[in-house]
Amino acid sequence: MIGTITASRLNIRAQPSQQGRKLGEYSLGTLIDITGERSGWFEVLYQGQPAFLHADYVDLVEQPPRLIGRVTANLLNVRQQPDSNSAILGTLTAGSRVELLAQLEGWLEIEFNQGNAYVAREYVDLHPREAPQQGVVDANLLHVRSQPSRQASSLGQLAAGSRVVIESRLGDWFEIPFGNGRGYVAATYIQTLQEAELLTGPIAEDEEEEEDISLAPAQPADEASQLPPLQRLPISGSSQARKVATTWNRYGGLLSRLSDEKQLDVACAVAVLCVESSGKGFEESNRGRMIIRFENHKLWKFWGRQHADDFLNHFRYKTGQTWKRHQWRATQGEEWHKFHGSQRAEWEVLEFARSIDNEAALKSISMGAPQIMGFHHEQIGYPSAEAMFDAFSNDIEAQIRGFFDFFSRTMVQRLQRQDFSSFAGLYNGSGQKQKYGSWIKQHYDTFKQIASR
Repeated sequence: MIGTITASRLNIRAQPSQQGRKLGEYSLGTLIDITGERSGWFEVLYQGQPAFLHADYVDLVEQPPRLIGRVTANLLNVRQQPDSNSAILGTLTAGSRVELLAQLEGWLEIEFNQGNAYVAREYVDLHPREAPQQGVVDANLLHVRSQPSRQASSLGQLAAGSRVVIESRLGDWFEIPFGNGRGYVAATYIQTLQEAELLTGPIAEDEEEEEDISLAPAQPADEASQLPPLQRLPISGSSQARKVATTWNRYGGLLSRLSDEKQLDVACAVAVLCVESSGKGFEESNRGRMIIRFENHKLWKFWGRQHADDFLNHFRYKTGQTWKRHQWRATQGEEWHKFHGSQRAEWEVLEFARSIDNEAALKSISMGAPQIMGFHHEQIGYPSAEAMFDAFSNDIEAQIRGFFDFFSRTMVQRLQRQDFSSFAGLYNGSGQKQKYGSWIKQHYDTFKQIASR
């Protein structure tokens, strides 16, 4: 039997009793496999163990034709075949969305890296994919988040009256198309349209994103936010001008406060973020995942030296200019692949490297908007590269605060003097400090020009 949760949150208990130990909870609309029934309680399998749900809050349903899933494990292996001994193709983190192709005995067949793969059923919550609806934002300014959680990173914002297409509901959240991917908005701030009011055409471009509203005060309605500035900048002009204005509109409030603490001109912070990641911490077209850059020569340092033959079978780079010619391959017989320039490809090589040595792989990537390397985790207050990765993956504010925590006294002094090349030598390394310094200077000047109008 299959059931769907009808309560906003339903406790999962170890025994069929209100006094039974709570093991977890399911959100509204979650689909569950029912294995039995006992005195008003449904028995289910939860994390490999029998568990119970109050039957009053579960409706029995037929198998829905289309499903989507949400990963509940902190890190879930994606396997080549529905077998725990099968090869690991990669991993999915908690909250990741999966496109379901089929259900097998204890396994789900999913889309993965443009192919088919398998994950254990017990670590994925299933939800029906409903017919798309349209809705209107009923808040002054509403965050669109990378995951259905208030702690998830903000991909952008929607202004009051903006129309959205609702693809599915996950508990208290609606899933909507956003940018080149998907995002999530709090359902309580979306008013669905009646059937007679539904639009037949696409949403107009000037209704899609909050960035189209120039000079509007940013006061999010779904929660108190420290990120946006009080005064926004118009998104216009050259690509460089649009980039600095967009970065300011996203994070200017927090950047100003943290810059004041460091006695820095906030234009310096905006310029560095623009150069490092175009001011973005997450890539919408890559399932909203954090922006990363995998560095082969760092993996050599943290793992390859001790496993030279294995490293050379899978990774290579140019000796003497270690930032060039990065390539990888999963097996010795296949062709070498470039991966810099594509976030999807960066994540593919990261997932492969994590299957070899998780911590070494995470030490070998630069993360998020500030592009800080994982091996700097202790410098910004994290006990491990994995802890830094988890924090940066879930919260843009963690990325911004980590950015300022990474500044040494010397870095701050160089920025205060507008000695951008010397700063870049400390932040990015001496190999390309002139190039990076020139880029920072260009973005600094552009921001100062726009902000002074």
